Amino acid sequence: MTKKISQNIKAREVAAASLLGALAALWEIIPGPPFDIPFPLYPQISLDLTGIPMMISLLSYGTIPGVYTSLIGCSIIFLRGNVAGGVFKLVAELATLLGFVLLKKGIIAKSVLAITSRVAFMTAANYFLLPFFYRMPESTVVGLLVPIAVFNVIQALVNIIPAYLIYLRISKSKKIGEPLLESVNEKSR
Repeated sequence: MTKKISQNIKAREVAAASLLGALAALWEIIPGPPFDIPFPLYPQISLDLTGIPMMISLLSYGTIPGVYTSLIGCSIIFLRGNVAGGVFKLVAELATLLGFVLLKKGIIAKSVLAITSRVAFMTAANYFLLPFFYRMPESTVVGLLVPIAVFNVIQALVNIIPAYLIYLRISKSKKIGEPLLESVNEKSR
């Protein structure tokens, strides 16, 4: 009995993470506001909402489903032929999740660590990968590091704040998917 419950929970987590990943992927391909807003300090990058489902997955189901959602959400970038964009997006989202899971308590402390992690990882990634993918000279890359760091702070906040508010609302009732699954189980009895 315990094994069956454990398998159902895992199946529910995979299903929810997959749905949230599909939502992130959908939001990635919808052009224009509010799904894609060019960043004023460096318009070649844009603020988006795709990290929200990734954070909801992390908050609701844990680290592995959060990573799974991120992989699905970012995969659409690779599938559309933008390898560099996919790499940058995946590193940024995983760095945010990593920073968030390193602490056990305190939404503010977790958020600060998630933002710091994202900025640190992306600063390193930008320093080494912008010249690799785009043949940018080092001096240009160094000049972009501060504006891109500001972008990453804002993007992390765009991901975390709405996701946390949605998570709070969802967690007051139950985890995503449970009401539907319970009503289906009751009908099958």
